[in-house]
Amino acid sequence: MGNIYIAVIGAGGVGGHFLTQCSHLLPRYPHASLVLITRSNRSLRVPSFNHALSLSTWEQDLAASNSPASPPSEILDFLSSAPGKCIVVDNTSNQEVAASYPDFLRKGISIVTPNKKAFSSDLALWQSIVESAHPANDQGGLLYHESSVGAGLPIISTLKDLVETGDEIQKIEGVFSGTMSFLFNSFAPADGEGGKWSDEVTKAKNAGYTEPDPRDDLNGADVARKLVILARIAGLQIKSIGSFPVQSLIPKELEQCASGDEFLEKLPAFDNEMDKVKVEAGKKQKVVRFVGSIDAVGKEVKVGLEEFEKGHAIAGLKGSDNIISFYTKRYGSNPLIVQGAGRSNSDGGDGRSHQSSAANIVIGMWCKVAWGAVQQVALIAQSKYEAQLNTRSMYGDTSRQYSRSCNNALRRISKRIDMATSNLSRKTGVIVGDDVLKLFNYAQQKGFAIPAINVTSSSTVVASLEAARDKKAPIILQMSQGGAAYFAGKGVANDKQQASIAGAVAGAHYIRSVAPSYGIPVILHTDHCAKKLLPWLDGMMDADEAYFKEHGEPLFSSHMIDLSEEEVDFNIDTTAKYLKRAAPMKQFLEMEIGITGGEEDGVNNEDVDNNSLYTQPEDIYNIYKTLSAISPYFSIAAGFGNVHGVYKPGNVKLHPELLNKHQSYVKEKTGTKDEKPVFLVFHGGSGSSKAEYKEAISNGVVKVNLDTDLQYAYLTGIRDYVLNKKDYIMSQVGNPDGEDKPNKKFFDPRVWVREGEKTMSARVKEGLVDFNTADQL
Repeated sequence: MGNIYIAVIGAGGVGGHFLTQCSHLLPRYPHASLVLITRSNRSLRVPSFNHALSLSTWEQDLAASNSPASPPSEILDFLSSAPGKCIVVDNTSNQEVAASYPDFLRKGISIVTPNKKAFSSDLALWQSIVESAHPANDQGGLLYHESSVGAGLPIISTLKDLVETGDEIQKIEGVFSGTMSFLFNSFAPADGEGGKWSDEVTKAKNAGYTEPDPRDDLNGADVARKLVILARIAGLQIKSIGSFPVQSLIPKELEQCASGDEFLEKLPAFDNEMDKVKVEAGKKQKVVRFVGSIDAVGKEVKVGLEEFEKGHAIAGLKGSDNIISFYTKRYGSNPLIVQGAGRSNSDGGDGRSHQSSAANIVIGMWCKVAWGAVQQVALIAQSKYEAQLNTRSMYGDTSRQYSRSCNNALRRISKRIDMATSNLSRKTGVIVGDDVLKLFNYAQQKGFAIPAINVTSSSTVVASLEAARDKKAPIILQMSQGGAAYFAGKGVANDKQQASIAGAVAGAHYIRSVAPSYGIPVILHTDHCAKKLLPWLDGMMDADEAYFKEHGEPLFSSHMIDLSEEEVDFNIDTTAKYLKRAAPMKQFLEMEIGITGGEEDGVNNEDVDNNSLYTQPEDIYNIYKTLSAISPYFSIAAGFGNVHGVYKPGNVKLHPELLNKHQSYVKEKTGTKDEKPVFLVFHGGSGSSKAEYKEAISNGVVKVNLDTDLQYAYLTGIRDYVLNKKDYIMSQVGNPDGEDKPNKKFFDPRVWVREGEKTMSARVKEGLVDFNTADQL
């Protein structure tokens, strides 16, 4: 399961309720992390995606933040670099935020929101949002705005189900405002006289059912926006709320009042007008209600007062209930009805009401099930509101059927997205960026490490690829500075690393060309780059940037910088400089801290103090803290007694248990929920037992270098062939079968080189099994 990163826009009344819910729910789902909160005057974000904001102290942390509010463009840039799926929860009614939805969706960032303006304002914006979201755009994010109509009721999802299953919408009618429902159920009840209009409005305002200025409810615009949304889903091209009649209950004389308080003070003078409306309806044994209707056949929409028989379902509403009737071809004259709480005063009258918080956002959070991260939220929301739902049709009570259909739909969505996140976007050939990140995460979750094979020629490349293909495993192909120079040719000068740069680039292009033929994912890496070899790394990154400019990705998946012989501060600072260069390309950088003993590629550590072979947890944390603030694309080769070269088992004192201490220390210091926050690398495995490999991998090692063993394995095939065919390769003509027999088929390099490939490939397969990499694809 991939990680999910949640950004919250708006942390006032609505957003506050949402974050309170998250504080109870998200701890159950370790893959979901809150990474950003922004409100009108300030913002708070994580330093890197390896961290999460605290759900218990977010209010204090946000209040103490000096960072200004984050505009949508800045949030988009921030989330675009996340190593997993992202969700934006917009708790505002901000038009600028709404206008940015297409940009988020096109980047694969999903949206949950009660913001009606996104879906009821300009028709072109609506169309852009729909076209940018999944499923219209296969790569687009998911879009959930259930709470933009009907508070916590399943109005939008019901309508979409009807449309998507081929039903024809004929008419939609109902009470769409919890505020208006409360007002008219008190002002003109079906079984009583009710109070004065101005008294009921004041009562509703004091109880928190209205906006701070009740005119924002009484002008009918809120209901009109909801009807625009439903009409568009039903197929009507409604341009705006100004495209149809909307009755306002604000007396013209009071439209210019300076405040809501002034409006309430002057409203009693107009009670007679509303009393007349109530009395006229009463004479007909009817009651008056504020409703909205969509005539899909006649393509008409209207909002205003209408009279209903006292036995009508709309007349019998209680409290702040909403009721919406769907008249369709399938249901005939007996409509599908959804009824339930439309607004609550539980917010203590803060002006935004609880309408769009607990009730609305819980329903909206159903979208998180799409990533399998907070699946239980949907069940909680469903359970909470099932008692309030009164879903009726010509078939009788269908609330249980609705529950089952919700659960089935959620399971289908969860399965689809889980599969999408567990798979790599590029399944064969060289992978980069997020695919490497996904593969390393998957390796830690499944308990395997990927062998890194030092390749020096096309022959060693294909030997490695064959092994990985046959064992259904990913593989890392890497070139050392000396190996890269050999790829270019030993006759090429290398005084300025020109041969190593040319050879590495040539090898990279060769691997990119042939790797897709083997049907496996390949990480293209370069090995140890000491301080004196940094010009080699600079030249390769120049090639990366040129390739990125043309293809949108670096030439190499990753590089290794090895400054373990230098002072720790220099090591970390220099690594950070190179990671900043790699980060825009989403390129991984491996670094080493703690010396690996032995000798490799001209770097000789055979005589170092043994204590230098063991890295300390504090160093790992300092590296992690510094690098994670730049990019999540890095790994650490920590020393735990590793030595390059060949040594008898038992002579090398490995302590893989130290790796677990590194992980625990970083977890404790950062507060992350991840048990293995660091991608670790195992260098110098010579003389290691299988048990030591297994323990290291269980502690978060995702990459194990195989070099010396494979050099010897490659030799053995050629050596044995030469010894066995000695009498056939002493001359071009003449062998034990006859003096005139040609020997070309014996000395052809394709024959004896192939023998080396076979034995090398067999040793790679052994490593794939030892590291549990086999059969992971």
